Amino acid sequence: MPVILVIAVVGTAVWGYQEMKIRQKLQNRAESQYQKAFHELSWHLDNISGQLAQILVSSSREQAVLTLATVWRQVFAAQANIGSLPLALVPLSQTEKFLDNTSIVANFLLSQTAQGQGGLSEDSIKTLEELYQRSQVVAQDLNKLGAKILNHELSWTQVETAAFAADRNLEDNTIVDGFKLIDKKLEEYPEINAAEDFTPLEPQTKKISGQKEISVQEAEKKALLWWYPTPDGHKAALSYEGVGDIPTYGIEIAPLKGETGPVYLDVSKLDGTVVWAMKARPVESGKLNLSAAEEKAQIFLEKHDYPNFVMVKSQQEDHVGIYTFVPRQGEILLYPDQVKLQVALDNGEIIGFEGTPYYMFHHPRALPAAKLTRESLRPLINPRLKAELIRPALIVNTWGKEVLTWEVRGSFYKEKFAIFYNAQTGSEEAIIRFTRPPEFTFTVEG
Repeated sequence: MPVILVIAVVGTAVWGYQEMKIRQKLQNRAESQYQKAFHELSWHLDNISGQLAQILVSSSREQAVLTLATVWRQVFAAQANIGSLPLALVPLSQTEKFLDNTSIVANFLLSQTAQGQGGLSEDSIKTLEELYQRSQVVAQDLNKLGAKILNHELSWTQVETAAFAADRNLEDNTIVDGFKLIDKKLEEYPEINAAEDFTPLEPQTKKISGQKEISVQEAEKKALLWWYPTPDGHKAALSYEGVGDIPTYGIEIAPLKGETGPVYLDVSKLDGTVVWAMKARPVESGKLNLSAAEEKAQIFLEKHDYPNFVMVKSQQEDHVGIYTFVPRQGEILLYPDQVKLQVALDNGEIIGFEGTPYYMFHHPRALPAAKLTRESLRPLINPRLKAELIRPALIVNTWGKEVLTWEVRGSFYKEKFAIFYNAQTGSEEAIIRFTRPPEFTFTVEG
């Protein structure tokens, strides 16, 4: 027995030592990662501060583009660094807001400058100066905190452990106090309304009104006849009431005996238009290809008074075809006014309809004539793109403004793209990649 006890004690000691060594290695690795993230954060803030100053002293458009792009990239990296530090329990709302504002302003001014829309306005310069002042505070205080961490050999993993041990109430911790001080200093500065002044505009919606809101009974009747022109015993009932940009009645049509899945529809309270619909049923096989199912979608749109629509995108998810259609005004495709349909590939049944964008935005527009012709556009197209289709299209650009463009669809090796060129200036407004991602097949062996 003494021998067995000795062996057990020695074995336990060896096991405990090995576990301690493993934990120590993991702690050292975590500490190294935290130290790396912190020093990168300090470096990025120094760069942000320097780049903001560089924008303010530069008078070159080219330099402004390069510098604003650098600021935007450095802010993104700084945000990632903060997310990598064990500061989830520390309130950093002002620091995060400063970085968000800097990102929004840099992105907005970068877009304007890249498009050659004049120099920086006085308001933009004032905002950049305010951001610069804040960046100086953050950068300097981070450098001071970094010196304390090195001089006193402070540990980030101890911060993390102590935070959880103290039930999220950390007091008298040098690292945490340093970040709290930065946040407090930023709080003393005036508010910057970057989210209001430098974010995209909301596309203008059409005015939708009725004499008065329709009743629940009217909504039920409209929903029933919209999905089943001959109801044949189907019943519709109110399921919920929707709020938001479009107040709606949510209507449910229960399946009859032998049918699979109910139908759900959202009916506008303002004028009784069906803006969304879905049939909830499984689709377990795909007998139709996307082209055949597209014909079913076109027929559905025409039957529901959506004529003159063009399919601009199709994709398959499992055994369902998903199609995006847009209307035309003359020859111009109106991308903001799109509708989407889902078609079951087992029998071609429509199982999904999304008409909210069309309902909100579609109206006759006074569109300008294009200054750029098809012929004058061709030299602007990159020769590496094999252009297959050129057509006029109205889109909403990055900043929420409707822009008349030439849509160029083409290919580059196996890649498919749509590039939208401003019909007045020839500048590229948007590039969309249509190449489908690779599909992976997983097999489970029993």
